Amino acid sequence: MMALIEYYARALTRGRFSLISFAIQPLSFIFIVYVVSGGRFLNTALAGAVVSFIAGVGIADLAIELVGMKTRSRFYDILMSLPGSGWKKALGISIGMSVPALPYVLLLTVLLLTRLGVRALPGMLLGVVSLWLWGAGIGFLLGVRMKEPVRTIRLSNILVTGLTVFPPVYYPPSVLPDGLARILMLLPTVSASRLISGNGDPGNLLVTAFWGLTGLLFLARFRGLEG
Repeated sequence: MMALIEYYARALTRGRFSLISFAIQPLSFIFIVYVVSGGRFLNTALAGAVVSFIAGVGIADLAIELVGMKTRSRFYDILMSLPGSGWKKALGISIGMSVPALPYVLLLTVLLLTRLGVRALPGMLLGVVSLWLWGAGIGFLLGVRMKEPVRTIRLSNILVTGLTVFPPVYYPPSVLPDGLARILMLLPTVSASRLISGNGDPGNLLVTAFWGLTGLLFLARFRGLEG
């Protein structure tokens, strides 16, 4: 597992502009929401960027890498021949793919803690961990089911945009009609954003924990890309 984490961490952080290009979209949304709202939605904008980093790594980066591995049979054969069970390899790939997002998630979390106080930390940790498990689980599910890298790229882009840009992830649900906001609260990205921004309630806790356990179940059942 450690070998997989080290491999992906080195591969994904190599190059002068790799980390900047990786972060440009979530950071640009923070800027847009901050300017449009006059600074009123800064906490939700910061939380939305955290959600985008985590969802992007799981649903997009991880899924695309797994489907790409099917076309690089030699690398896949080497990976699957490594000692360790399937869930350990899945965990190693997931953590390694998440390394480029880690500095940004930590920085944004610290910024939110300075604004919200330490009492918001338990909810933020639950939101981050549960969303990461769910994103990794969906990434592995797509990686197993999909066959064509191009189709996977298109589908993952649609999913990430549909789950992070349009719903109230960067902005509060109070700007939407009440009925629509209640439905969107069931999305893992929306409930996690509420917890991370310090606006969560018991309903958000239950929804976020449910999606986290669902992702953990997908991760535990990973046996290889053929499955």
